[in-house]
Amino acid sequence: MPGTRGLPKSARLRSGAEFRHVFDQRQSCGNALFRIHYAPSSTVRLGMAVSRRVSPKAVVRNRIRRQIRESFRLVAPDLATRDYVVLARPPAASASRTELRDALNQLWQRLT
Repeated sequence: MPGTRGLPKSARLRSGAEFRHVFDQRQSCGNALFRIHYAPSSTVRLGMAVSRRVSPKAVVRNRIRRQIRESFRLVAPDLATRDYVVLARPPAASASRTELRDALNQLWQRLT
């Protein structure tokens, strides 16, 4: 169903070339659960990488993605115009929703 995703297409990194651009020109910050890579852009956009190394269970990976998307949606108006790629680390799989949200908020605060 179109329109059911949390972010509009204009707010997402969608192609491999867009992700490569961020990784080629990246700066980053991180903590125990996440690492955020970012690069200059004309808009604020989000990309996510939550691999099977983080958790073999899709339900866990999707829970982490939902938390990333919601956290980004709330702080996007305050962020600088950059492309952001959020990478989840394996400890994120066993973290609670509150721990995930707190870890993301901590990183977004560093970037505002």
